Amino acid sequence: MKTPIRFNSTMLNGTALRMTGAFTAATMAAIVMLGAPAHAQTPPTRSLGPSADFSKICTPLPQAKLTRDWSKWEKSQPVADPEEMYDAAVRYAEGGAGITRDPVTARRLLEDLADRPWAGRGRAHFRLGKLLLDPIAGPVDPERAAYHLVTASSMLNMDGSVLLAKLHEQGRISTANVAEAERLFRAASAAGNVDGIIGLARLQRSGRIGDVPQAATNDLVNLGMQTLYGELGQGKCRALFEIASILSDDALVPGGLTQAMKWFEAAARQGDPKADLAMAEIYLQGRAQASPELIIGHLARAAEAGEPRAMTVLGERLLLGDRAPKDVPKAVTWLERAGANADPEAYKLLARHYRGEFGEAVNLPKAADVLTRASALPGHTTSILVGLARLHAAGVEGQPDVRSALAFYRRAADRGDIGSLTEIAKLLLAHPQTASQPDEPMRLLKEAAGRGNPEAMGVLAELYACSTVVAQDPAQAGAWLQRAAEAGHARSINALASQAAGDAAAAQRMAAVLLQSAERGDRESMVLLSYAYRTGQGVAIDEKAAERWRAAALMPGEGRSRALVLMARKAMNGEGGARDDAAARAFLEEAAQEGDPGAQLELGRLLIGKRGQGAEIARGVQLLHKVAASGNAAAMLALADVSGEQLHPTGKTPLEWRKAAAEAGSARAAITLASATKDNTEAARWLSRAETLPVCTARDMIDLSQAYHKTSGVERSSLWLKRAQDEVRAGAKDPAVLFLIGRAMVEGVGGSAGKQEAVEYIKLSAAAGRTEAMRYLGRGYVSGQIGEQNMNAAVEWLTKALKNGDASVAADLSKLAASPGGEGAGAFAALKESAESGFAPGMREFGRSLQLGFGVPAQPEAGAAWLRKAADAGDTGAMKELSRAYASGYGVELSARASTEWLQRAAEAGDAEAMYNLSLAMTLGFGTEVNAGAAQEWLKTAEGAARK
Repeated sequence: MKTPIRFNSTMLNGTALRMTGAFTAATMAAIVMLGAPAHAQTPPTRSLGPSADFSKICTPLPQAKLTRDWSKWEKSQPVADPEEMYDAAVRYAEGGAGITRDPVTARRLLEDLADRPWAGRGRAHFRLGKLLLDPIAGPVDPERAAYHLVTASSMLNMDGSVLLAKLHEQGRISTANVAEAERLFRAASAAGNVDGIIGLARLQRSGRIGDVPQAATNDLVNLGMQTLYGELGQGKCRALFEIASILSDDALVPGGLTQAMKWFEAAARQGDPKADLAMAEIYLQGRAQASPELIIGHLARAAEAGEPRAMTVLGERLLLGDRAPKDVPKAVTWLERAGANADPEAYKLLARHYRGEFGEAVNLPKAADVLTRASALPGHTTSILVGLARLHAAGVEGQPDVRSALAFYRRAADRGDIGSLTEIAKLLLAHPQTASQPDEPMRLLKEAAGRGNPEAMGVLAELYACSTVVAQDPAQAGAWLQRAAEAGHARSINALASQAAGDAAAAQRMAAVLLQSAERGDRESMVLLSYAYRTGQGVAIDEKAAERWRAAALMPGEGRSRALVLMARKAMNGEGGARDDAAARAFLEEAAQEGDPGAQLELGRLLIGKRGQGAEIARGVQLLHKVAASGNAAAMLALADVSGEQLHPTGKTPLEWRKAAAEAGSARAAITLASATKDNTEAARWLSRAETLPVCTARDMIDLSQAYHKTSGVERSSLWLKRAQDEVRAGAKDPAVLFLIGRAMVEGVGGSAGKQEAVEYIKLSAAAGRTEAMRYLGRGYVSGQIGEQNMNAAVEWLTKALKNGDASVAADLSKLAASPGGEGAGAFAALKESAESGFAPGMREFGRSLQLGFGVPAQPEAGAAWLRKAADAGDTGAMKELSRAYASGYGVELSARASTEWLQRAAEAGDAEAMYNLSLAMTLGFGTEVNAGAAQEWLKTAEGAARK
């Protein structure tokens, strides 16, 4: 230790007394008593080191035996012995071996004892005040606690004085005063109370009562230690734990932890479960090192001795498989015992277990059951109520129970949980029929936002940007978005970062806010911060920091599923690299297992995209159907994109699901229905429905404009196209949306007449990398659809599309290669470059150009060689061209067998035309034996492929 603890008479000299302040006669009496002969007080110092055999001098504290079940005691019943009643109250308050903690009973008994005329009233007031500060016993009430502690202090209960001093020191009561804290600590110190002596030392060390010499504080620590040493000499084993606790406090004894652990060990050997728990927690915090077996051994002994906190910590370790082999049944047993001992944290862990967070099967009814039991405990927090609300909103038994969810959220809000106000508003927005008044959601959101809730600010930004709940107001939307981002709202930060792409100063501001939000525990902020460190957006690239925040986001606990969903979306969007559906699926599977509806929706969408994988699609439909049952319009719309045969288990056709989505509030579904119908009356009905819904994306605005254009509603068509243009100008320049606007204008949607402006939109899209826009420009310049024909411009844009991986434009360039002049030479050069780069479609069309003499004299053999390279690379078009070449002997040796072999390779690769021709070859025996059965099978396969 840097500051040795001195157990000798030097601590009693006059200098020490002067430094610690004015001492009373009681202080001198305590000092005289400490200086008494060794046989009357403390044995020689060196004989009582932490390795001593304390069993020879220590007498265990007598455990009060309950002679009756005090939990059933009523005030009208007589009490023969108040001391017995007090001992029972203490046992019920603390729990332990042989008794289950029952703070409600403890409080009832202490309230009676505090009013009863008996010698121990001061102790009853102290214990009652202490209970009012214990979260396990119910809502903490420092003011009421202080009232009882003042009474206890006035009755010379020094424990009450110390606890009251701590309330003053910590500023937890309205009359908090550091000077009063010092006075109370000094009074307790003067009476020889160790906690008072050490409390005064800590207060001096804090610097809040002026500059106190270091030596004076050291002498106080020494006095406290010597007092405990005296108690130890009297056989009071509890002093072992107190000595260890002082030594483990680095503020009091810098570097004293090593010695503290030896004293904790001594206390544990004497059967003090608090010492076992203290050592386990020190090891788990990483302040000292120990084997996993040792840590679990300490926890198990403390738990077996009745320490509820040890039961909870042990259960958590066994659930996680951390420092102990994973043992779920044993973990559940310990957590149930801790919950029965009034620890709501144990029930919260059990609820997470039943939600599947630790790898076990999801059991939402059991999760709801344990949280319901937790909500009946006096010390349950609002997080218990919020957890129950979320379970009921998701659907404990498969169907959402909105009314129960609202009831639990309202209970949490009534107890001061601001976030619950936001959750109530969001539920009311999703289920407007449950709102008492139309403006209730907005009122609740503004109240929550006014009290600093970032999620409420973010939702308000979204509503003002686009909703039917309130009139659209871009200025309000922008202001709320800025406020939400500054308050640490992850989605708003992400939105502002996207809008300010390329603005280094804005990126740095957003990264700083993200860091603050992540440090407060927001999981989505942790994910975004991880990506920022990985990409260098607003911060220096730091892979270690990126991985650290990613790991923190994925730690078991509240909010983990939201982090998983966000990471999945980023993986599907290809942020930070190429699109990674496998990684996205892994994240979504975990989040969906925890019952997150957003994850189930995203996973369902991902699975129904697995073309040709029936089992995957069936599971996707099942997930989407479950989410749709809660009224989710997005899930209904996703189901509408599945084939009718695969939808049979849901009982609805794709059209019925699309109609259900429109009725449930999907503007996109209503627009699609209006566009698809040939009945103008039906179209008008769905357009009218779309107008009552929030049309929030530029893509939907364009589609709505086109739907009106189709039904001759030119005025509305023009209005919605203009809104789409305004949306693009104000927000991020999405290349896909730019292209859609340009194409709609070229087609005259909304009465558009300026093709030059339309082309500018398409060029912006192409310049941003949109291959579809490059192809459209190239073909448009060939046909003259976007203005005058311009073959050179056509070649330029088609070449860019080809270099961007667009296989379809290779044939366009092949045709242009046959043109005379510079454009033909340019097209031929583009194909040659693409072929030489190894791009199969480029090799195929370059081969055809050589074979047929497009732009150069015909070179059949060279052309066939390039076709073979393309075919070997898997290009089915090249396989069919080779088949024709072998059938005619053009550039290759005439061979019916080789012709049919290449045809078969193309058919096996899934080409319908090749399947038809192979069927014909097998029927005629061209290059193969006649096989009518196989020919018929290929014909059926071709027809099926054509239908798809």
